[in-house]
Formats: sequence, C-alpha cells, structure tokens
Amino acid sequence: MLHMYDSYGDGWNGAYLEVTTNGVPSGNFDCAASYTLDSVFSFTGASMDFIFHSGNWDSEITFTILDPMGDTLVSGPAPSDLDNLLHTSNSTCPSTFNCINPSNLNAFNITTNSADVSWSAGANETSWNLQWGNSGFTVGSGNTTYGLTSTNSSLTGLSTNVSYDFYVQAVCDTTGTSIWSGPFTFTTVYVPGSCGIFSIELYDSYGDGWNGGFVDIEINSVVTQSITMANGSGPELTTFPVDSGDIVNFIYTAGNWPEENSYIIYDQNNNVLSNQTGSGANGPPSTYGLIACASCLPPINLGTNTVTVNSALIDWISASSGGGTWNVEWGVSGFNSGSGNFVGNLTTNSYFLSGLNSFTSYDFYVQEVCSSTDVSTWTGPFSFMTLGVPGTCGMYTVALYDTYGDGWQGGYLEVEINNILVQTITLQNGSGPETFDLPVDSGDVMDLIYTDGAWPEENFYEVYDQNGILLILQVDSSGSGPASTLGLEACPSVSSSFCGVYTLSVYDPYGNGWNNGDIDIMVNNQYKGTSTLISGFGPDLTSISVDSGDVIDLVYNPPVPYTLNSYGDGYQLIDHNGTLIIEEISSDSLGPNSTYGIVACAIPQNMAENIDQDVLIFPNPCDAYFNLESNYALDQVIIQDLLGRILLKESSLDIEKLDVSQLPPNMYFVTVISRGEKFTAKIIIQRD
Repeated sequence: MLHMYDSYGDGWNGAYLEVTTNGVPSGNFDCAASYTLDSVFSFTGASMDFIFHSGNWDSEITFTILDPMGDTLVSGPAPSDLDNLLHTSNSTCPSTFNCINPSNLNAFNITTNSADVSWSAGANETSWNLQWGNSGFTVGSGNTTYGLTSTNSSLTGLSTNVSYDFYVQAVCDTTGTSIWSGPFTFTTVYVPGSCGIFSIELYDSYGDGWNGGFVDIEINSVVTQSITMANGSGPELTTFPVDSGDIVNFIYTAGNWPEENSYIIYDQNNNVLSNQTGSGANGPPSTYGLIACASCLPPINLGTNTVTVNSALIDWISASSGGGTWNVEWGVSGFNSGSGNFVGNLTTNSYFLSGLNSFTSYDFYVQEVCSSTDVSTWTGPFSFMTLGVPGTCGMYTVALYDTYGDGWQGGYLEVEINNILVQTITLQNGSGPETFDLPVDSGDVMDLIYTDGAWPEENFYEVYDQNGILLILQVDSSGSGPASTLGLEACPSVSSSFCGVYTLSVYDPYGNGWNNGDIDIMVNNQYKGTSTLISGFGPDLTSISVDSGDVIDLVYNPPVPYTLNSYGDGYQLIDHNGTLIIEEISSDSLGPNSTYGIVACAIPQNMAENIDQDVLIFPNPCDAYFNLESNYALDQVIIQDLLGRILLKESSLDIEKLDVSQLPPNMYFVTVISRGEKFTAKIIIQRD
C-alpha cells in the first residue's frame, strides 16, 4: 500500500514513486492533492523496487509504504536518497504468470569490447534466454542466445565507448517462457584518444536536475552522445576520448528552468576550457570549436584600452608557444562571423581601431596564426562601447542593480531620447551596479521603458544627472519589476517663476496595462506629451516641468477600437513636494475621467503675504550661504530640490544663517516652519 501526502494540498508538483516488479515497470505513483492512497500488485517472492523521483517543493511531501503483511517499509518525509529500495514480497498471491521473469539484472567486468552479465532466477527455472544490442533496440531485433543454463553470460565483440542494453527471459519446464526482464544498460570502457580524455561536469543550481535539458557532444560534426542530469545539483561527470585535432562542440538544448543549468568543460590535463552558466530563458550557451590538443591555441584575455568617442586600442595575450601572428575581425555588436571588418597578419598583440561611431557597442574576435597550415580557433566576441560626446547638458548615468545577484534574467531597459530608441541596456549577471552613460542636450526628454524577464522583483535602477545627483530610483512595488520612467527632462530650464517637477503616475490593478488608452498632458493649452501603461501593473511615471501658475490639463483618450478592459485603470498627479494633487480611478469600462484646470504651485494669498512680511531670505541669489530674518522664532528650516527631495534640514530656535556651499548651483525650495505654520519660498544658488 502507498499512502502519499502533500502538506500544501497541491499535489507532488512533478515528484513520483517509480515501482518495478522483477525488473518490469509496475507504474509511477504520486499524490494529486493532499492525500492519495494507491496499491501495487505483487506475488510471492517477487523483487519489488521503489525509487523516489524529486520534483518541485519536495519539502511538502511525506509517504508511507506498507508490505502485503502490513509492515512498514519506509515512512516519513520525501528522502533525497531513496534510490532502489529493494524488497522481496511476502505476498501470499501466486504469480499472474505461470513462469516468473528473472530479477536483479547486472553487468560487471566491463572492458573496451566485452562485459559479463548476470541475473537472479524468477522461481525454479533452470534455463534462460538472453537478448542484447545497442541501447534503445526493440526486443526481438537484438542478438539472442537461447537455452542458457547459468544465471550469467559473457558478451564479446562489443564496440568501445558504446552503451548497450540486455534483457533476460525465464524458460520454464512445462509452462513456456516468462516476460522479458530489462533493459539493463551499461557502457563499454574506452581507450583514450591520441589527445587523451576530455570531460564535462553538469550542475543545477536548484538541485532538481536539468528538467529535460541536455547537451549533445559532437566530435568532428558527429554527435557521439547526448547527456543530461536526471536530478540533483551535480556535478555529474561525463568523460570521452579525443584524438589530437578533433573539433569538439557542446550543443545545449533547453528544458524547463534552463536558467538553473550550467556546465564546465575540461581538457586532457584537467584545465578548464569553457565554463558556461545559465542566464535568462535560454540557459547556458553552447560551446563550439574546441580543438583537442591543438598545437595552435586561441588567444586569451581579450580586452580594450584607451576607449574614446571614435577609437579604441584592443589587445590580447597569446596562449601558444609559437606563432606571433594574429587575425582580427571586428564590427558593430551582433555581427555574424565572416561579415565583419577583417585585419590579417598582425605582428603585435594589439590593434588600434579608429573611425568608430560615438556611443556605439562593438565586438571583436582574434585568431592566432602559428603557420600557414596551423591556425587557432577564433576567440570572442569581446564587447566594448565607445564614449558618447557629452551633450549641451552633459552625461546622464543609469545604474542597474539586482538584489539576488544573478543579473536581470532577460529583463531590460529601452532608453529613448526625444522618442528615439538610442540603447537597450541590461544587467547580464551579478548584483551591480552596472552603469551606462548617456549624452543629453538641454531640454532632451528621456524615457526609460522597462520590460521584465525572470524574477523582475529583484531588479531596480537609478538615474543620475550631469552633476552626479540622483534623480530617479525605481524599485519593484508589485512583483512586476521597477516602473518605467517617462518624460525626464535633461537640464530643465529654470526661470524665476519655476515651480518644479510634477509627476504623473499611471497604473492598472489587474496587470493588463491600459490596452492602448492614454493621457494627453497639456500645459497652458499646449501639448507636452502622452502617458500610458503599455503592460503590467505599473506605476509608470512621467515628469512634468511647470512654472508657478501654469494650468495643467490631463485629457484621457479611451482605446480605439473601444475595449471593455479599462475598468480599474487609474492615475495620480503628485506635486514637487510629493503631495497628491489628484487621483482618478475608472469605475467602469470607459476609463478614468480627465482632469482640467490644475494650477501649478498655487499659493493661498495669505501665505504669500506671510512670506513677504514675516520671513526674509537674503541674499537671493546666493553663493555659499543665505540669511534668514523673521518676526517670530523659527522652529525648522527645510531645503528641497526641484523633485521634492529633502537635502538639508535644520532645527533650532535661532536659525539665522544656513551653509549651502555643498549644494550645486540650481533653484531650490526653502520651507520655514514657525508657530506650526509653513512658509515656502524659492532660493537660487549660483556661482561664478
């Protein structure tokens, strides 16, 4: 009896018990919900074999196996090592077959061209039939020996490093023959090639094997074997012979959860030839063109030096004892091998690339020429990016991070400047920061559009202006990754009436975006841009620079054609101090309402009078400090930037002078708190 439990109640999530009777499969058994009771038929003296196969969430699994007499064979949580729990059945049931099949098949004394095989009798038979062949053959098509009178036999004339299967059948005196037991699989020993033995180790970071993924080992364009890791974390080692000059490829095919897979390849001296780790939905890359015992080795340590806006000095190190001549191929990142710019017969291990485009990503490959008939494989690509020419505003910087430390797993940011896509960036691996510099002109509008990959909740990013001041920090708030950033203006012009930057935040509680609906942003009846949520929950943010007294209209445009999926779509407008000005949420399928007539930095008249009469700030503009005079005691002074971030806070009863020498030139908001009232004014810091 099989009592199978799952503490969470969602079944075994891919785990199962494999059961065989006298080597013949009886079935695979698992729990469908919280509890499942099942049974396996056996007969007197049958060899029962129970194997547990791991799935996801094994920690939720427990089971109990009882024998036919009701005694417990195993009981408890899912073990990590239940492999071949063998039990001789104490059932009182006779066999459903008059002739019981053999059990305990095995192979031993395996050489390059022979192997001894053995088995145990099913009952009292004294004769057996044996069938064998290459792994995977169909019973009836193999090599057969009839009437063996011993429970072992020798197989000869086998091929080196080949997998074989064998089956055994009992011949009973009066009732004919049993069913075939098997297959039992073994692999013959191989002779090291003239180069020796290469090896590959398979790993899985989660510990549940490769879930259908595999690697084809290809030697001289012929697949010699396909390997995988059935379960566990590894390493699972496979070795194979290679001759000098053999070209070896390792072709990876993804299964489920390929990002957990990785492999390491070693040469005949146990040196690492390739170390490939899974990233994103494709898993580890394939490895091509490894030459066994190559006399002309490919270059190593490719790199760049002195990268400018239109040039780069590339270099490498020779791994061969001879040669001293190299070929280089280079081009814009992603070019196909053979289609790039070729430079041959270089006699130094560096080369100066000129005439490059600014702010562009390039790849290069290097090959060593040891003689006219002996060249190495290509090494590369090595990627680098030329510097951007700073715009009239300078360089903005985007920094990418990942909290888990495995990169963005297929997620990425599209950087648009003035609605033109200029770069797509991502964090390939690690925790970051990985920084990208972007040249911008004054008044440029930058959009950073996030697309998620696996584990988006681990991703976040920052945006810094030309002075290294943090402008934007986007972290995950909904499990869909960080928000996009829209409408970020570079070096916004500052007038005496500048109010600051308002933020329009759009979101969708159902995670399906705005279905092509959008909002037109109008300032003083002039169109300033459009905001929408392309997909996901949001929020996506759009920045709006405004002067005091500007009138903002937010005009909602429903999808065309009309959709019924706008229910719940909403938006918020937040001022420069972080105060919520307006929020609209759709209560029907028509989408949220438009909002008209929002006055930027609207100050009540009595507050304006208080600022003029009760608080005096001078000099304004100032350089390193400014003075405060008031008719009343000042409790607190707060200085905020144009995005509403608090940069300085002072609390005292006699604040008269504030040092602002550490703040860069710009316009700021000064809030004075006195007698429980707030007074806000603007201060300009400027320096010669």
